[in-house]
Amino acid sequence: MKHLFTLAIVLFCFPIWAQVNYTANDVVPPYEGNAFFGSNMGYYEGWRDEQLADIAAGNPNVNLEINGVETVIDVEGIGVKALRPTLPEWFLEEWGYNIRVDAFQHYGELGLTDNTCFLQTPTEAHRDTTFYCPTAQSTMFRNLYLDIWDDGSDGTPVNDSNFYALYVYKTVSKYKDNIKFWEIWNEPDFSFSANSVRLPGEEGSWWDNNPDPCEYKLHAPIFDYIRMLRISYEVIKSIDPDALVAVGGLGYPSFLDAILRNTDNPDNGQVTAAYPLGGGAYFDVLSYHSYPHIDNSMREWSNEISDFVYFRHSDRAVDGLIELKKEFEDVLLKYNYDGTIYPEKRWIITETNLPRLKYGEFIGSDESQRNFLIKALVTCMQEGIDQFHVFNLSDISSLGHDNEFNFMGLYKTIANIELYTQRPNDGGIAYHTTSKLLHGSRYDAEQTELLNLPDGARGMAFKQPTTNEYTYVLWAETHQDESEEASVTYTFPSEMNVARSEIKHWDHTRSGIISRENSNKIELTGSPVFVNTLDIDNVPVIPEEISISVNPNPIEDTLNIEYGLKGKSTVRIDVYDVQGKLMTSFDSRAFLKEDPNSSASLEAGTYQISFDSSLYPKGVYFCQLSTVNKVLSVKVMKY
Repeated sequence: MKHLFTLAIVLFCFPIWAQVNYTANDVVPPYEGNAFFGSNMGYYEGWRDEQLADIAAGNPNVNLEINGVETVIDVEGIGVKALRPTLPEWFLEEWGYNIRVDAFQHYGELGLTDNTCFLQTPTEAHRDTTFYCPTAQSTMFRNLYLDIWDDGSDGTPVNDSNFYALYVYKTVSKYKDNIKFWEIWNEPDFSFSANSVRLPGEEGSWWDNNPDPCEYKLHAPIFDYIRMLRISYEVIKSIDPDALVAVGGLGYPSFLDAILRNTDNPDNGQVTAAYPLGGGAYFDVLSYHSYPHIDNSMREWSNEISDFVYFRHSDRAVDGLIELKKEFEDVLLKYNYDGTIYPEKRWIITETNLPRLKYGEFIGSDESQRNFLIKALVTCMQEGIDQFHVFNLSDISSLGHDNEFNFMGLYKTIANIELYTQRPNDGGIAYHTTSKLLHGSRYDAEQTELLNLPDGARGMAFKQPTTNEYTYVLWAETHQDESEEASVTYTFPSEMNVARSEIKHWDHTRSGIISRENSNKIELTGSPVFVNTLDIDNVPVIPEEISISVNPNPIEDTLNIEYGLKGKSTVRIDVYDVQGKLMTSFDSRAFLKEDPNSSASLEAGTYQISFDSSLYPKGVYFCQLSTVNKVLSVKVMKY
């Protein structure tokens, strides 16, 4: 029960920079931040990190030279609230430890303070020269097993000859104000061997055997990685006790088991006085990576057909994402990280996505990607995951299907394009919408239970603490291979007293469209919707039905809009492009040809208006019809 001591008490007698006298077996700091919606950054020719942060988070004061004139523009961003950069030792040693200070200060100015940063990659001069694998040199740091601390006579509290300790000390001291989660090495368990996925008891399985240095990318004993965790924990906590130390984006629960069952003792991970604790004592956060399209989440072997049966749809992908979390959780529970003997670990996901283009047998479409992102985001919020970092900020390529990972960006490729002319993919629009509508909200289990969702429907309730208002995210569960089609009718239970639903779709941040329904019944599809409700006591229900249609579709030079109205009402029609820009508007006066200063309502009936659309560029448009109590829209294309 040692972990019940608060961090403040543990540190009471220790000044800043003092060595810590506790581990993650005693206490895991809480995380009460509000930076769930994250993104990996990537590198794109022509863009600085500060500019990538602008298009991720948004910046209303970007100075840009346009036609030789200095201009201030408002960059909207894509809803990102946290970044996942890296600060490798080789980079900082070559360019100086101040090289990214200005960039990180810029992140802070944009509100990006609770970022995740991974530490890794020594200079060649500081790299371990040992060949634990006969064909590959260790990728780790030299001198890991020298003392971490010294008497300070060299100007730092750490032992400068322990190159990794010095690197962590210098980096965290410089950048701590804008980093909350410190990941130790990116994907340290990246495997070249099937032993990483073999079951316990199978020959060579990592569950029973420590990974051979030839089997994974560190090319070093796992005890070296645990030693890095220990050094990281001691040094980071001495500088910033509230920082959170994470394993670096694991992919295999068997590797986590090896971390937890071994100490950092180079003599086969044995417990001794010098090496008393397993690796779980030296990290607060379980960070993992999940790509459901390649980890067998979306297929099962069938002996009947001697082949795989596939389930390539967004709900199966989300199930795979969460199933991997549960597998890691089972390992933690096995070693008593259950909140009783040892503190529970916190959770972050620092890489996940589906490709938006099909590659080989893998799933791949804009629709499946955007549905997956919304469903994964809300499900991870439900699961208590602190941060979700999508891979990647931008597509890496615009040519061919050379690699499905090149087509996972929130934006279409930005490499070598004119600055701030980025265009979002559908997945990016969906990400932005989810962030805009749910940022700051908290999953509410009791309210979710009240929904009483039927078979075939999924969803959850989120409460905004500042307003106590609920947003419901609902969808019909997908089942069919390579299809996002699904349908189910959902009716809010009578005890919820729902009179009207306001529905926003995945593209709300571009269309601005809200569909208002005088009903407690919703027709759900495989694409999630965001629903706010008004109750019967507060909303007068006015029976009204409207319809809207356009022709031709795709648009030619003339666009005809026809709608029907049952019940007297004022009317407004707006035409938006896919970016949400208003192209044209009409209201009741245009239909009645009345005085433009008058206020006019239309009687029940069918109405039509036509206008010249020849100047509209090619693209997607939305015609939105608004009356007193209802909003409908229809999508129209121009080729």
